[in-house]
Parts: sequence; C-alpha cells; structure tokens
Amino acid sequence: MTNSFFYSEDLPPVRLDKALARQLGFGVRRCRALIEAGHVLVDDRPCAKGALVRPGQHVLVSMPEDAAPTCHDVRLVARNESFAALFKPGGLHTVAGRGASCLESCLPGLGLEGWELLNRLDHLTSGLVLAAGDQQSAAAYKTWQDAGQVRKWYLALARGVVQGLDSRERILDDKRRVVRVTTEEDEPLRWTRARAVCQVGDDTLLLVRILKGRRHQIRAHLAHAGHALIGDPVYGVGEPGGLYLHHWRLEMPGFEAAFLPDWPCVDHELVESLASDFDSDRDPPKFRILPSGEAKP
Repeated sequence: MTNSFFYSEDLPPVRLDKALARQLGFGVRRCRALIEAGHVLVDDRPCAKGALVRPGQHVLVSMPEDAAPTCHDVRLVARNESFAALFKPGGLHTVAGRGASCLESCLPGLGLEGWELLNRLDHLTSGLVLAAGDQQSAAAYKTWQDAGQVRKWYLALARGVVQGLDSRERILDDKRRVVRVTTEEDEPLRWTRARAVCQVGDDTLLLVRILKGRRHQIRAHLAHAGHALIGDPVYGVGEPGGLYLHHWRLEMPGFEAAFLPDWPCVDHELVESLASDFDSDRDPPKFRILPSGEAKP
C-alpha cells in the first residue's frame, strides 16, 4: 500500500519523521522505522529521518501490508433496522480523504451499503462508530444527541495519577492540527467527565463519558489537565504501541452497543461496575502490573 502527499506550502520546513507523523497520524517512532526500512522517498530519493522536508516536496510512503488495518479488522458489533454499531481499529480512518482505506469503504462488505456514518473517531482512536440506515434515523440521532440522550463511554490510559476529572472548558477547533482549550466554559453537552478505573503502574486507566464531543475533545481536555494519553503523538509523547483511547460503549434510546479493547489492564466486570456507579466519588482499586503485562487487583 502506498501513500503520497506534497508537503504543504503553508507549513515551515520540518524533519521528515515529524512530517510523516503529522500526515499519517502515526507515532514518530513508527515513522522512523518506516524511513530506516527504506519505505519513504522524498522527491524520489531516500532521506534520513532528520532531513528537512520543505514546502512543495513530494513524499512517497510504501507501507508493508501489515502497516495499517483493513476492512478485515472491522466488525459489526450490533444492528437493528435503523442503526448499526461498528468497531473501528486504531490506525484506520473513519471516512475517505486521507489514505486508501477507511471505515466508510467497508460498509458494503458488512451489508450496510447506502448507510450513513453518524460519528467519527480520530485516525488513531479505536472503538465504536455508529451508522444509520436512513435519513429519518439519522435525524432522530441528531435530535437525541442535542437533547443529551446519547451517552458515549471511552476507556483511556492517561499519564500520572488521576482520581477524577471534570473538564468544562470550551475547545476551539479552527481546523488546525492541534485544537485549543480556552478558559471559557462550554455548554454541558460538551463537557468531559472522567473517573479512575485503576492504576496501571504510574499511569491511570480512566472511564470517560461525553455526550456530544468536539474534535480531539478527550485528548485535548486530558492533556490540558496535565494527563496526556499514552501513545498520543499530538498532545503527548507518542509512545509506541498506539493511542490508548477506545470508544467502548454507546447508549441512546432504543439502541446500545459495547466493545471492549484487548488491553491487558482492562477488567470487564470492573469497568461495568464503574459505569453503573459513575457519578459517585469512590476511590479506585489499586492494581499492580505483573511481568506478563497483565493488570490484576
């Protein structure tokens, strides 16, 4: 699979590895591995990871077959006559426009040709994406969302110790790569509420609830609070292993779906228990990390 782009005339020169991370949504380490393996050409020539890419230059990336997920990794989680919930793996775009593969192109193969996607997840975020079978259902979803009747639950692994977090700051999305968190309070539908599930080493597994999200809302709010997500190349360090943000559960009138990530630190019963008691202020159980990487109480 190949991916090519011309570096924007509106951007200043930048290192090749960082230019790739910005364009592909990968972590810097993954981009460096692609460069060192000879999969990246700048104006038809190989370059070092620290070489500057300048406005107008053409970058060609030839990625191995296993470098990005495909429709084979997408799953139909739940469906009725009006709605369907799909699992999108991290590293797959939701809609067409940036890369050959996207969740939208997978719909016909899942028996959902002509269905409309109702929400998007960031390229690196995994989890549930909702689709509607007709315009009436899509309109109903929008009405419920505006009324606060759609609840979206995420699991996130954040840096540091976090007991709980309520972020009400308005996010300014002016189409830049990095959204800005303001000091102005947003409408309640746009708030981010997080509660600790457990401690994972020096970090915290969080259950996060939003109602009507803005672009990068959870990532930006947590980073603004000093707890960037593990694996976030935009608001954090971009550790290897992918972004630890997963849309776990969706609840709305007449329809719900859930799909847990395969992270070793996630305990199904504990997450379900916290969701049912989400608004309380109980302390999370303490977890220790075993050499195998499994988190157990």
